[in-house]
Amino acid sequence: MIGWDRKIAIGASVLMTLSVAVNMAAFQGKGPGASQASAIETGGLPARGGWVEGPGLGMGPTSPPSAAPPLPGPTDPPTGPLKDDANTAEVTRGIQRELDARGYDVGQPDGVAGLVTRAAIFAYEYDNGLVLTGKPSEPLLSQIVLGSSSLEQNSARPGKTISPDGEALVRDVKLKLAALGYQTGAAGGALTPELGRAIREFETEQKLKASGRISGPMMSRLIRLQGQAKLRQGASSRSASR
Repeated sequence: MIGWDRKIAIGASVLMTLSVAVNMAAFQGKGPGASQASAIETGGLPARGGWVEGPGLGMGPTSPPSAAPPLPGPTDPPTGPLKDDANTAEVTRGIQRELDARGYDVGQPDGVAGLVTRAAIFAYEYDNGLVLTGKPSEPLLSQIVLGSSSLEQNSARPGKTISPDGEALVRDVKLKLAALGYQTGAAGGALTPELGRAIREFETEQKLKASGRISGPMMSRLIRLQGQAKLRQGASSRSASR
């Protein structure tokens, strides 16, 4: 029995030595053998790096985190119409100040091209032989301040060539005068002799300086009388309904 026990002990020792040697070789191996050794050590499971961390849960291979959407940057400064409107208001205000300093009544210098301001511009253009527009512009402001610009002039008919904007202003004046009973000649945006006489008659009756042309004071008075007429009409309508 003793002999057999010694043989069994020697055999077990040899087997243990071989097992240790095999495991050491597996740990030290490089290349294809390394993956096999890793599989042996992990019980056939893939390496830990390919699994989601968790309390004993394997959720499968992870994908790299997606990049967060970029945060919205600061809004750009307003452009387009808003910027254009601000520039137009500044030009209009400059024209109003310059015309007012030269005796052209523009009303309130508020940067708004209302009917009184447009009429004052029309009068300045008429007096200086420019194309009649009644419209504020940077070239007009340059003309007023410096006395020269790129504005078109008509030496053959000074103060008589009218743009579509100028014609619209003329039509408005004709309608206002006609509503007050003045004869303004043919309808439309043309400057007619009848319109000139009607303006002069209106200015005289309203104790304004007679010029026979569209102007700021004339337009201001027309607007005021038109408002008073509407008030009277409203009062008459209310009286008739009682």
